[in-house]
Amino acid sequence: MTPVVVSVSPAARVGLTLLLIVGVGALPAEHARWGLGALPLLFVVARLARVPLRPALGRFGLALPFLLTAASAAALRPDGARHAVAVLTKSTVSVLALQLLVATTPLPELLRVLRRVRVPEVLCNTIALLHRYSYVLSDEVERMRRARAGRTLRRSRWGQWRVFGNAIGLSFVRSLARAERVQTAMRARGGG
Repeated sequence: MTPVVVSVSPAARVGLTLLLIVGVGALPAEHARWGLGALPLLFVVARLARVPLRPALGRFGLALPFLLTAASAAALRPDGARHAVAVLTKSTVSVLALQLLVATTPLPELLRVLRRVRVPEVLCNTIALLHRYSYVLSDEVERMRRARAGRTLRRSRWGQWRVFGNAIGLSFVRSLARAERVQTAMRARGGG
């Protein structure tokens, strides 16, 4: 039995995802909790598409600090609690909808649809390069983790956080250096 979502065209998936995000985003702050009604729908679609929920929730956990930061910034406005809840609700539904889209649509099909609806080519190329480069970055982070584990003898909570912060900074610096090497190689081959 093939998943139900496979029978829906990639263009329809992109359109429905965009419609959901715009619809939830258009809700006024006082009615933003109605956007939570989309969560059961997303759950049902994820189950029908056989998207593994544990990795999806793990990826959502990576986005959660950014969502909470946006919500806390909205809390600084007058009537801030209501706006913070609205921002958190809308961004949660949007991130989960995009995550479901990416989990059910292969990147080449997604890029084909984006190009067909005239999304700027620079953005499409950036998405493709980001996808390709994310594997290189994850390999680099894994090598750094193994090297750190081989040198670390004791593990205090403060020491782990300090090492984690250093690792983030170092991976950023290494990513920039690698990106410059990739760009140089692309230009040498006639790329932009």
